[in-house]
Amino acid sequence: MNDASPPSTGSGLRMLIADDDRDSAESLVLLMELAGHSVHLALDGEEALAVALRVQPQVSILDIGMPALDGHSVARRLRDSLPHTPMLIVALTGRERTEDRLRSSASGFDHHFIKPVVLSELHRCIAHWRNREVDPGLATKA
Repeated sequence: MNDASPPSTGSGLRMLIADDDRDSAESLVLLMELAGHSVHLALDGEEALAVALRVQPQVSILDIGMPALDGHSVARRLRDSLPHTPMLIVALTGRERTEDRLRSSASGFDHHFIKPVVLSELHRCIAHWRNREVDPGLATKA
């Protein structure tokens, strides 16, 4: 199995991918669609927030360094606006210092991945979150 092969996760999830780098965003959209997910694309933070409020994604993958409304602001607003919606929020960024990871966590991100992301790790993260949402008891069994 090559590094890009997703683990079996059953039916796809609703996803939001937000990144102001169109090429990176569209590439990740394609890879997630190939894994069976329904993916919505946003190219800036304001668009990401609008799309997320409309489609209520189960997984949001956000670039931190978007102009106007950055990924931290989007993550905080998603947590505030959709408090009862189970959602995995993942930071995908070039910022890798300890302070950056702490700020991501404080902003409401569940995970902080460094670009370029290792796709198998992203798939594993999503599958792990999905399994915990389907059977919350798995979190205590592991």
